[in-house]
Amino acid sequence: MKRKVAITAALGLLTCPSLAFCQEGGESGGSWLSLLFYVLNFGAFLAIVVFYAAPVVRKFFCDRSTEIRETRSGLEAALAKAQELFDRSAARQATFVEDKANLRKEMDEETAREVQRIASTAKSSADRIRRDAELTAAAIAEAGQRALRRSLAELAAARARELLAAQFNADDQNRLIEEFSERLRTEAVS
Repeated sequence: MKRKVAITAALGLLTCPSLAFCQEGGESGGSWLSLLFYVLNFGAFLAIVVFYAAPVVRKFFCDRSTEIRETRSGLEAALAKAQELFDRSAARQATFVEDKANLRKEMDEETAREVQRIASTAKSSADRIRRDAELTAAAIAEAGQRALRRSLAELAAARARELLAAQFNADDQNRLIEEFSERLRTEAVS
């Protein structure tokens, strides 16, 4: 049916080219016939546009509205996700200040404990070193005293030998032997 209308309109336009080009006649005013032709011409134009262009335009606008709805729903979902991320980020940022203060407090406490432990370790090490030094000094002094006593004893023994060798006679020897024998008898009896 649409084809028939299009073919008829095309034949009508071809048979009257002066009407198709809207050429004015010699009359100064318009006629009802030319107005009717203009109306029919416009109607034919509208019919052709509606027949051929309307489905394409309708499909274009339908596709475009679907695309806009999908884009809008995607953007709304992205906005909701961004808002959720922003809220989580704001919550985490609020806890960061508190966490930072807690961490600083813990680090200060740990530092104080470590300083106290190091100080007590240093004090005990210093006390141990002092005791070791005192013991070492006492041992060195005692070793020096023993060495001095030994050398004095050796010197005294050497001097006593010299004196005994020079002044020891047979009577002294007999007296020493008798005293030694007497001491042995008293110890044997008791």
